[in-house]
Amino acid sequence: MSAYADRLQALATAAADRCTGCGKCFEACPTAREVGLDAGEAIERVAELSALTRAGGRVAGGLEMWLNACDGSARCSTACPEGINVRQWVTIAKLKAVEASRPAEQNAISAANRFRHMAQAVRLLASMQLPSETLRRILAPAEKRTADVLFYTGCNVLRTPHIVLNVMDILDALELDFDVVGGTGHCCGVYQFMEADLPTYERIGHRTFQRFGQSGASRVLTWCPTCTKNFDELEKDVEAPSFDLGHVSEFLAANLEVLASRFKAEQPKRRVVIHEHLGIGATVESIAKLLRAVPDLELIELPQDSGFSYACGGVAAKYKEREAAIHRGLAEAAVAAGADTIVTMYHSCHRAFAGAEAVYPLKVVNFTDVIAEALGRGGHPDYYGLYKKGGTMDEAVAAARSFLQSNGVKIDQASVQSLTADIFNETGLAGPRGAFVNAFSELARRG
Repeated sequence: MSAYADRLQALATAAADRCTGCGKCFEACPTAREVGLDAGEAIERVAELSALTRAGGRVAGGLEMWLNACDGSARCSTACPEGINVRQWVTIAKLKAVEASRPAEQNAISAANRFRHMAQAVRLLASMQLPSETLRRILAPAEKRTADVLFYTGCNVLRTPHIVLNVMDILDALELDFDVVGGTGHCCGVYQFMEADLPTYERIGHRTFQRFGQSGASRVLTWCPTCTKNFDELEKDVEAPSFDLGHVSEFLAANLEVLASRFKAEQPKRRVVIHEHLGIGATVESIAKLLRAVPDLELIELPQDSGFSYACGGVAAKYKEREAAIHRGLAEAAVAAGADTIVTMYHSCHRAFAGAEAVYPLKVVNFTDVIAEALGRGGHPDYYGLYKKGGTMDEAVAAARSFLQSNGVKIDQASVQSLTADIFNETGLAGPRGAFVNAFSELARRG
């Protein structure tokens, strides 16, 4: 085992040592019932978790089902009377379980395949929506940066890059010395960790975290909820970094007084609902605090299944029916409550709701759209939203043609087919996919 693996084991062992075996974490798990596990087996499941942590080896059937069911909601951690970070413990236990069930070579192949698919989609979608100079700025090596603050985008938000541009506008308004860094060259290593390819994780995710420290930045602002969770629980808890780490929404909420002083007095009148996810720090409270400060905006609070998963998609995508019900339920409740806008927290949630405008009388924006607009900035086109809604694609195609040429990237028919699956096969609300397929197939034919 590597030194890093030893430290992960120490975290899990410490959790097992503190655990009283009460089973409250299992009882609170929102996905255990989804896979048919009985809440009455809580004490047995937690005992199996402790045994796996201490002894390793093959995983008991009930425990394996629980570990595989996990969607990272963190309801387990909230329920623990001992204050144990059970989500972290389960994450490490899942790694041990996969290591015991498959050859290391298979773990590496699975991780590489998942990473490759993601990287190709991110590269294409970013190249279709961003100019080359912006992409170069984002992708430049983190350790070569000199700013006091690093805004770390992660990988997948580059599918919806207007969000990144919004955050940059907001940080500019705060007059910060910051730089932006992200892309697949700075991946958090989630696929490698999930597939138990720990050696490659250390070369990717662990190395990315080290590169932040090598930049000399005093603060790293994260965007992606998965990156935030992984770096918080698999890096910061393993070894204290030389920089502060936190989600950008929390940072903005902490600086609300300065932001609010720069908000334009007259804003569009809006009645908005936040699509909420618990599980990542104080993001829900922070985003609500920010929105309440925007002039002419009324925040409507609705009951939501916000504890099911920490974000849309990802590991929660295993539960498509429940995710789809959450999306439809919120949109219908928002309409019934007289809301005119759904505000998304994260990029995966934005992808899920981006097509709602084709189905419901609602606008869909990210919270960064609202804050940037309140500052008199923003206004960056949401091309992904145009893809997802269907209808006329002229604006999206014209932009893609220009950006693809700027980035030296070409798309072919295979690319269009792959992108169509990535965009429209995710759980979420959408218009007809034919508009995207036809428009971008024509772009691919013309070259």
